[in-house]
Amino acid sequence: MTDANAILSAMTISERRLKHTLGVAEAAKEIAKTHFPALDLKQVELAALMHDFTKEYPYERQLELCAKYSIELTDEERNNPKLLHAKTAAMIASERFSLSTDICNAIYWHTTGKPAMSPFEIVIYLADYIEEFREDASCVKLREFYKKALSKELDKSIALNKTLVRSFDTTIKHLIAEEQTICKDTFEARNYYIDQLRAFNF
Repeated sequence: MTDANAILSAMTISERRLKHTLGVAEAAKEIAKTHFPALDLKQVELAALMHDFTKEYPYERQLELCAKYSIELTDEERNNPKLLHAKTAAMIASERFSLSTDICNAIYWHTTGKPAMSPFEIVIYLADYIEEFREDASCVKLREFYKKALSKELDKSIALNKTLVRSFDTTIKHLIAEEQTICKDTFEARNYYIDQLRAFNF
């Protein structure tokens, strides 16, 4: 059975990326304990450690892995290399480390998000955005927003959903400013969690 040490020893990432990865692992466990206490924290840690496993692979190697694992790419994905690592890391998690479907799905969706994410998927997606070592202004603001929402809202689910919506808004605004294409999964996720918030108000 794969453990954290097996994944860490197999990594070929920079010190900066390792620091981020360990930050995601800690953030993911805290988010899980707060919102989804039934999740196995050891499994959460494995997903977090794997999420950027291929992040620093060159584009050509990403394409080779996509071909190896029969990952079908849209034109949008081919034109945005940053989207590929989530897919290739998920396949390595499955094929090389025999990790569970829940873990692999969380890795697969951690960059774009999607509608109706599972607890596992939410935990890794959000932890990647707000872990303590991320210094980008948008990440810092989202981290602060989440903490304030938790302290303000009596229902932690509302705080979580508000943070998810804010994260998608932030991503979409950034991509528009950079004149980049926006993955439809991100748009659809944003709309889904807006509807979830509306449901809380009824």
